[in-house]
Amino acid sequence: MSKIAFIDCQTAGISGDMFLGALLDLGANQEKVISAIELIPKFLRDCKGIEININKTTRSGLTATQVQVSPDEKVENRTGKDILDATVNCTKELQLSEEARAFAVKIVKTIAEAESIIHGEQLDHTHLHEAGSADTLADAIGSAVACEDLGLMKNCQWFCTPLAVGGGRLTFSHGTMSTPPPAVLEIAKNNNFPIRGGPIEFELTTPTGASIVSSLGIVFTNFIPNMKNIEVGYGAGTKDFPNLPNVLRIVVGERETPNEQSFNLVEDSVVVLETNVDDVSGEIIGQTIDVLFEKGAKDVSVIPVITKKGRPGQIIKVISNPDDAQKLARTLIDETGSLGVRLTSTPRLVLKRETNITSITIGSKSYDLRIKVSRDTSGNIIRIKPEFEDLKKIAKETNLPLRHIVAKVLKKLNVP
Repeated sequence: MSKIAFIDCQTAGISGDMFLGALLDLGANQEKVISAIELIPKFLRDCKGIEININKTTRSGLTATQVQVSPDEKVENRTGKDILDATVNCTKELQLSEEARAFAVKIVKTIAEAESIIHGEQLDHTHLHEAGSADTLADAIGSAVACEDLGLMKNCQWFCTPLAVGGGRLTFSHGTMSTPPPAVLEIAKNNNFPIRGGPIEFELTTPTGASIVSSLGIVFTNFIPNMKNIEVGYGAGTKDFPNLPNVLRIVVGERETPNEQSFNLVEDSVVVLETNVDDVSGEIIGQTIDVLFEKGAKDVSVIPVITKKGRPGQIIKVISNPDDAQKLARTLIDETGSLGVRLTSTPRLVLKRETNITSITIGSKSYDLRIKVSRDTSGNIIRIKPEFEDLKKIAKETNLPLRHIVAKVLKKLNVP
């Protein structure tokens, strides 16, 4: 029977040490995790040693596991390539499974790529400051070892709530600015996952936490999925806030309805919004579609119908995350002048989806390209699709026909 893992970070957000702490709280082998983290200085430049403390603590009265990593290092000149190479070499020596190795590397690569985009530099030359610390590698490699030890790397579907990112301001290597930090927003943007401001003025989701979520093939949901035989782990954050338990909760269980597994699909929930219009121009409907997508709609369709008194009209249908339903309903009303919107909550069966970034060389220049990968719950790739907006951008910059770019990308991806 396959496993389900649910990350609850809608209140206190997620950081790398909180995720690792929750996995250890679930029973991951501490000695394996500590040994793996202690191997990092062997491969990471300017890291002389690393100390790991794992303790039980309380946050607002809840018992949780706290992980504290204290490296002896200099990070000023460390680049994205430095930490990525160290992660690859460390995971090779640890002889992790291919899935666990890929997970650890993807966490670090996602952070490095986000930082390179923010700085407008190539990954090899981007100085990472805080993200270049051994802490980042400890969270990534430790989490990969812990997930593998718990059996959460294979035949496991991960679910997650929207990420609470906090608020207020934070001070780091670039000075003082608003929360969340740029890398968190860049990772959320590139992977199209939901975030929530608040509920307190503090940085709740870190770049490493966001990267972990983006590296697990997550299905987002507001509710715990159906499961049985559950176990719960709590990972403690560094601060103890009044009236807010600063813990990340991970719930692990088994599918309640194993018949779904025979089709290798996963279930989540959406809200379908509908409104009828018969007095709105095509230009207004086109604008409405654009605004709905900007505000988080998963899909929008327009269906021609005959309405009262034989008038031609349209049904505008929107598929939404449950969390966005009211916002999108108001958008429909504001943009079309409709007097009401019908809402239907419904389950759906879907493939697991993830977005990876690859590069393609046209002439003498390399371009980043987002690739959407759809898999079933057995890990089989069902579909690979390049992001169309990226293809259009490359075609425009190279002054080449779009179909030539599409053909070149599909050939590289071995897509028929």
